[in-house]
Amino acid sequence: MSSLWGTTHTPYGVYISGARFSFVVCVFNLYIMRGATFFGVSDLIEGKRVRLRSFELSDLDEIMRHWNNIELRNLVGSAGRGPVCRNDEEEWIKSTWKQRQERKAFTLAIETISDSKLIGGIGLFNIDWTSRSAMLGISIYGPQSRGKGYGQESINLILDFAFRILNLNRVELDTFDFNERAQKCYLKVGFKEVGRRRRARFIDGQYHDDIIMDILKDEWLAKSEE
Repeated sequence: MSSLWGTTHTPYGVYISGARFSFVVCVFNLYIMRGATFFGVSDLIEGKRVRLRSFELSDLDEIMRHWNNIELRNLVGSAGRGPVCRNDEEEWIKSTWKQRQERKAFTLAIETISDSKLIGGIGLFNIDWTSRSAMLGISIYGPQSRGKGYGQESINLILDFAFRILNLNRVELDTFDFNERAQKCYLKVGFKEVGRRRRARFIDGQYHDDIIMDILKDEWLAKSEE
């Protein structure tokens, strides 16, 4: 699987874990409010129920509450990295700021609008500015936040940002063969399976295929206007 936004969270956003999405395609309005961050990534990218914002050091407690959970780590393929410590995560958060300033990655926290609760992370990384392509990663931390459509809305928001603001042309992601609900969600958004790395990942005692999916700008724009 492709690397993500630092050593601790290297695979964390690539897979959508568990039964956490309501598979209804909606068109989400994107509101970008001016903030202090670099290259037009504002304080808030806001939809109907979730907003995407910068990770802050104040998020450490919530991250540590979830990130060493073995179920979540298996679903995102990083259990083999072992437990993480608070210092690891603090450095990871700081690295997301630097990568965003350098336009290497845009890693954002997913927060519910109703109660301003951190429920996960999403981002674009491995950005190729010449070919206008990037990888997408997402993770919803706790089971209480899954199955509510937060992930699908977050994906639509980040794709809107990728295609309408950054002018990217293609976004790719990976997922595991056993994560059928994630695959269904990606298909609903408009991703297509374009390849498969057979038995490429060893997770929880078994080898699993790594499924490659992507979406093009014109495909997503057409889908979002349905």
